[in-house]
Amino acid sequence: MPITRLEVGLSCSKCLKEQIHTLVYDNDVLIRSECQNCGKEVFFYEGSLLAVYAKEVVCRILTKPIRMSREFRRDLGNAIATLPSRIVSKPGRIMEEVRQVVNEEEEKKKIL
Repeated sequence: MPITRLEVGLSCSKCLKEQIHTLVYDNDVLIRSECQNCGKEVFFYEGSLLAVYAKEVVCRILTKPIRMSREFRRDLGNAIATLPSRIVSKPGRIMEEVRQVVNEEEEKKKIL
């Protein structure tokens, strides 16, 4: 989940006028905004990031049969040849992905 920053003009509730704000996104989810004039920061619900991640995982699980069917139609020989190793390696790949998400959450807390 890449962290991106964007500068935009927004109305600041502390300055009471339009100022440049830095918006911080994590995987296209707004997590924080900061007024460049007065430094006021607004943090957004951190649980939303995990909710977005969980929703993506569920979507990937639900669409896996469709993606596998396409793969079998596209290249049956390769799909069958690689299926056993992919089945064995999938739990490890999922664990690594979860570990990466947890590490990014910890890094994000250090940045914020």
